[in-house]
Amino acid sequence: AAVGHAPACDGGVCQEGSQQEGQDGSAMLQVGAQGAPLHTQTNRSAGPEAVQQEFAAALMQMMGQTQHAKSYQDPSFCLGTVVRPLEPAQSAVLVKDGLVPQYRGWWNMPIQQSPDVLSELKKRLDPVPWRQRPWGEVPDMRAGLAKDIIPIMFEATKVSGVFERMPKKMRGIYWMRGNGVPEELTILHYGQWFPEQKQMIVPVAPFTWAWPGGRPRNAPFGGAMHSQDSTAGLAAASPMINGGVVFSYNYSTCEGRYCRRDLPTNDDMAFAYMQTGSLGNMMQADDLGLLASVISRGAILPGILSGAFTLEEMPGSEDGSLWKRTCYWGPDRCASTEFGSYDLTKIVDEHGEPMQPHYDEFIKYMGEVPLMVWAGWADEQAKKDVAHRIESGIEAFVQNGTVPDFMSTLR
Repeated sequence: AAVGHAPACDGGVCQEGSQQEGQDGSAMLQVGAQGAPLHTQTNRSAGPEAVQQEFAAALMQMMGQTQHAKSYQDPSFCLGTVVRPLEPAQSAVLVKDGLVPQYRGWWNMPIQQSPDVLSELKKRLDPVPWRQRPWGEVPDMRAGLAKDIIPIMFEATKVSGVFERMPKKMRGIYWMRGNGVPEELTILHYGQWFPEQKQMIVPVAPFTWAWPGGRPRNAPFGGAMHSQDSTAGLAAASPMINGGVVFSYNYSTCEGRYCRRDLPTNDDMAFAYMQTGSLGNMMQADDLGLLASVISRGAILPGILSGAFTLEEMPGSEDGSLWKRTCYWGPDRCASTEFGSYDLTKIVDEHGEPMQPHYDEFIKYMGEVPLMVWAGWADEQAKKDVAHRIESGIEAFVQNGTVPDFMSTLR
């Protein structure tokens, strides 16, 4: 899940894994409603089917134990994370206040990434072929070793007029450490920040995300969600790029179980609730609960569960260097089962300098496995053609009264 959002889809089946472990190396599901963890029997080398079955079984057990609990009927009694409304989305206030259009994506960011800079940077990387042509043009994917990709990602996304306006603590490059899905790095400083609303929006854009071009030796769960080549990484990248996904983060004081308790009580950026919108939709958020059906291979029917993703600044964090990126699941508006969470760990600071020891740990983790990035389009005309098709598609969707939900396409 994203940040850690899109599941890997291999052979038409999308998968996601848990990151948390018990002392015996087994996966652990945290069930807040009961206040105690449920241990699974799946070890780190478990295959995708075992992980999916454990996830489905734990969720069904939780639902059976709490199907009459008041917390699932009244969110004010929820012992987990309250799922916020999808429509209007939390970012709808930005549209209402006239700060953003109804749809915001890479194609209509107020300040665009320099095409000349992107063109020069991608020349330093190797092209990655793929066969999909969802917009008539193939997104230009490039690959390189981690040590070479990292500075290129930073340079491509440090856009004057954008970078300095984003929250200082969110600038830099983050490793999605412990994420079972084949995605490794993300950047949150190419977007828009609205301090009065405490909201940050970040579109998926060129060089803002990196996926593995293989299976790192110590990938979570033995790399069950990865492939030996670029297949799994490209499958994870495709819906994010072609879906025109935008992330919204609504910051506040601590509301979660992982937040730092040594921070001032008035720290209004200790926690962020996340939502995503397809084709940059600011008014209607994607239904993250649909991922539960994907992960369980249909054992959990669509519409039964809801999902809630958050960012929580953890103990030991230095000005935004370490966050728990949680994934919570549950019926209705109360998501109390934790599955798939990971540590969002900064490895490059706002000056583009490595943050130790995490930078070296990431380089060692990747080894010789390449990273893949979306480097834009073949040329500026191709970019304009895709942007026009997206905007035309949005107009058609609006006229038909149907808003696309990229999560539903994963089914």
